[in-house]
Amino acid sequence: MQDPELSIDRSLEQYLQLGYSENWINQRLKSIEIRKELTDEWKKRGLKEGQQFATLTDIITKAWSGKH
Repeated sequence: MQDPELSIDRSLEQYLQLGYSENWINQRLKSIEIRKELTDEWKKRGLKEGQQFATLTDIITKAWSGKH
């Protein structure tokens, strides 16, 4: 298994090389962490990756954007 901290460090370096600000990078990495926590919770509750995850993501996105 790969060390998660190494993946984060690589992502940070890649984003910096692409010219993103540290604030943007921190927000991006936090959003990835939150998404992982959310999908882990869905898995615990018996949802299946694929169509069920896509449906829930669509519902959340529509609610967040105000386009429901």
